[in-house]
Amino acid sequence: MPPTRSDRRLLLVTASFLLVAAVFATSVIWLATQRNESTGGAFFIGLEQALKTHIHEGSPLYFSNPDAGDGFWLDIEDGQIVAIVLDRTPGPKDCIVKWKEQRDAYVDCNDDELQSTDLERYKVHIGPRDGSPKTSVFVDLRKTEPAPA
Repeated sequence: MPPTRSDRRLLLVTASFLLVAAVFATSVIWLATQRNESTGGAFFIGLEQALKTHIHEGSPLYFSNPDAGDGFWLDIEDGQIVAIVLDRTPGPKDCIVKWKEQRDAYVDCNDDELQSTDLERYKVHIGPRDGSPKTSVFVDLRKTEPAPA
């Protein structure tokens, strides 16, 4: 039996809907994974005062690396927010730094205590980007800075 006019209309509407849905889904995925050049590949972490308050009330904040790999610790040094690299210590390269709240210090795989000034860090930018508030905190996981100590 040949398709009727209403069958063809239903197929056309359904195919159009699926095409629009596919384009929409592709656009959302592309936008979600796109790093805008104005942020320089940096990730938005939060607002400066809120982050400082959380750190002062407790301990450094751990953030996972959204691009896989090890994360980082967000801490405060001399009143400034710093992003501490986890997988680089003064010793072996495969040693991961952890925060031990009981000892109020960073500890490496040899159980040696380290201060934040002993560790490399990622570049942190505080300021507006892409219309974000002027106290926005961005961390660039592509660039490391040497430990100040």
